[in-house]
Amino acid sequence: MVINWFGLSSLKISSGALVLVTDPFSKTLGLTPPRLQTDVTVISNIADKAYNNKESLGGDNTFVVDGPGEFDIRGLFIRGIDARNENKSKGEEFDHTTIYSIRMENIRLGFLGSIKQKQLSDEQIDELGDIDILFIPTGGKTVLDAEQAVTITNQVEPSIVIPMHYAQKGLKLKLDPVEQFLKEIGSKPDPIDKLTIKKGDLDGQQTKVVLINPAR
Repeated sequence: MVINWFGLSSLKISSGALVLVTDPFSKTLGLTPPRLQTDVTVISNIADKAYNNKESLGGDNTFVVDGPGEFDIRGLFIRGIDARNENKSKGEEFDHTTIYSIRMENIRLGFLGSIKQKQLSDEQIDELGDIDILFIPTGGKTVLDAEQAVTITNQVEPSIVIPMHYAQKGLKLKLDPVEQFLKEIGSKPDPIDKLTIKKGDLDGQQTKVVLINPAR
């Protein structure tokens, strides 16, 4: 499995010829949107172009998952789980978002997209299941902040946690830098351009933070 990060919560996760992309964003945010052929596109917030610019991904055979439910595509199992985005003012209705449990190459991925909660509910944790690699937003404002991200990481107890959706060069959204999350979790990893990993690399591993540079 090879994992690349484009920025915000947009990732490319490849297994051989199978390609999955999460949360393709709009160029209006100041970053260059991912443009590639993909087999599966996973969307965490269908109402916001920060997460739902699927038009940038070519191919008539792209399968789009954009809400709760269970999906089995070419041996790739995806479970969408309802989440409530708490970024609205007190007294207003919460926005509904979706988080995902994804199984690829027998590796269990937890993709938390645009979530904004203080912690996961017991039901959400049960539906996510045991997670090997957790992709978690850390930039605050409309998504988890550093403290909330660490709380949820500790709830999930993944082998690897990959922070995403934080401040980066060119991004017009005002988000916290990833250093706040790294300080909160007590880790200073050297950034890498991509993560190449197999199931055997994860056995018996305590939670490790992996920092990925945005793809250019």
